[in-house]
Amino acid sequence: MTGMKGADYELREVRWELTDALDEMYYAVLRLDLASGMVAVLQSKDHPEWEQTQMPWQEYLDHYSKMLTKQGRAKMEQRLTCQALLAEASSGERDFAFDVSYEKNRVTNWLNISVCLRVGEESGYAYLFVRRSNEEHLFRSIIDLYVYDSFDYFLYLDARSNSYVMFSGKRTGSPLPPAVCKDYHAAIEDYAKAFVVPDDREKVLRKMQLNHVKEQLEHGKVYSFTMGVQDPARGYARKQLSYRYYDRRAQRILLSCTDVTEVYFEERARQKELQAAQRQAKTDSLTGLLNYGGINDRLEEILTQEKERAALLFIDLDDFKKVNDSMGHQAGDRMLWKVAQVLQLQTGDQDIQGRVGGDEFLVLLRDVKDHGQVENCARRICKGISDLFLHEDSTCSISCSIGVAVSPQDGTDYPTLVRCADRRLYLAKARGKNCFFMSD
Repeated sequence: MTGMKGADYELREVRWELTDALDEMYYAVLRLDLASGMVAVLQSKDHPEWEQTQMPWQEYLDHYSKMLTKQGRAKMEQRLTCQALLAEASSGERDFAFDVSYEKNRVTNWLNISVCLRVGEESGYAYLFVRRSNEEHLFRSIIDLYVYDSFDYFLYLDARSNSYVMFSGKRTGSPLPPAVCKDYHAAIEDYAKAFVVPDDREKVLRKMQLNHVKEQLEHGKVYSFTMGVQDPARGYARKQLSYRYYDRRAQRILLSCTDVTEVYFEERARQKELQAAQRQAKTDSLTGLLNYGGINDRLEEILTQEKERAALLFIDLDDFKKVNDSMGHQAGDRMLWKVAQVLQLQTGDQDIQGRVGGDEFLVLLRDVKDHGQVENCARRICKGISDLFLHEDSTCSISCSIGVAVSPQDGTDYPTLVRCADRRLYLAKARGKNCFFMSD
């Protein structure tokens, strides 16, 4: 008998400990009779005098709804009426929880209400546990805002079984893969065929293969790439897929998809603007040819990297000052533009033309086969420029002198070829102008 009394005592002590723990954890513990609409207050911090009493459920709700925010009242009325709880039970839902907000001293606070439904054929009860959840609600809000709302979906991928489960996915704004899949490889093929744009499809299928993903993750914590997707709602969209090892030993991988369409188009626009600015910085505004800096950089790049057989033509207009003096600078500018047209017309698409000074031009002939090809081009340029002013109303003519240096015999780098071509240019001037020199 003594042993039994000791056991009873210990059991009572455990129950008191559980009661104290519940008192600390919850603001209120309630049992609602869904048939009668009466609530038994098992525990209440705000109203300890209500403990072990019963009252109409609607009266209890009305008392606390005065403290709730508008959104909190709407949520409570939507989910905690006897009819709503019975509907939850009939749908198979037995346990759920949600947060409601209330104001105290002009500060918004949050309560978490956990509901356990126990419904039989003849009776039905709802046990409600109410506790403060300010910090938890803040953490969930941060996660929702900065994680779930920022991603289209998360997949929990089991690399060993080739399967996955989606545990977060937006229902609007992006095509989603199946929520549960036993064959990851088949699912990505179906998704790629249905949504990925043709230009990216082969690349995406290759990069999403599990063996490739695991190999990349062995070298880094995250493996990411982007793809173009034909979104049924938005049209073209750009997505970033990121794989992370959630559990390396078990080969569990976290796959997330992020919409980067705006960033993608902003970056493309920025690149276009940058390229346009670079072109403008390296382009002569009058003729549209490369300017001094642009032609220097381009020719040095070609001659240094490609080591191809080429010819450099240094072109200087003869007595161009007379054109400006007799016809004006505006006419002189028009003439410089026409000279640029001659250079482009008499050279090939792969050749490079540039204006390096007031009336000085450079041309690089690429993939030169023999000297005859260079001589013919230089002769055509001289003829084309001299024809520009040979008409009845012209009071002065124009011509050019050309110095030519050929790679590799005259040099293989840009500075050497320019010096050689410049020296021969002055030989052409001394010879009487309107001609070209290819040797010293």
